[in-house]
Amino acid sequence: MKPRKSFLTAIQNIALDQVFDVMGEERINRTPKEYMEIAAQLPPLKRLLFAVNERLRQLHVTDPDRLYEICLFKAGDKRYTYEPFPKKISYETLRAALTISGMRPPRRKARHKPK
Repeated sequence: MKPRKSFLTAIQNIALDQVFDVMGEERINRTPKEYMEIAAQLPPLKRLLFAVNERLRQLHVTDPDRLYEICLFKAGDKRYTYEPFPKKISYETLRAALTISGMRPPRRKARHKPK
């Protein structure tokens, strides 16, 4: 079994920022109870993904100067590499961001029936 990740990637962090923005909430200075109340109000994942991707599209159209590049440097790399600010977030990235942050329970593993 793979160990559970405890940190968000840069893209997952952006996805979580957009979730809070779409919900009209601030991401910082909250109690765990407040985070859970926000998590309980989240729409279904498909609608949330649509809203987040719509928000990203708006950011690219209305305020492209505010967007930054993401540095993908890791220990052991010889040079810095940059990736543009995402225009779209995948379903899996959004689900992982919510799960790692504790705002969504992890998916249950499918049980394999013995033959």
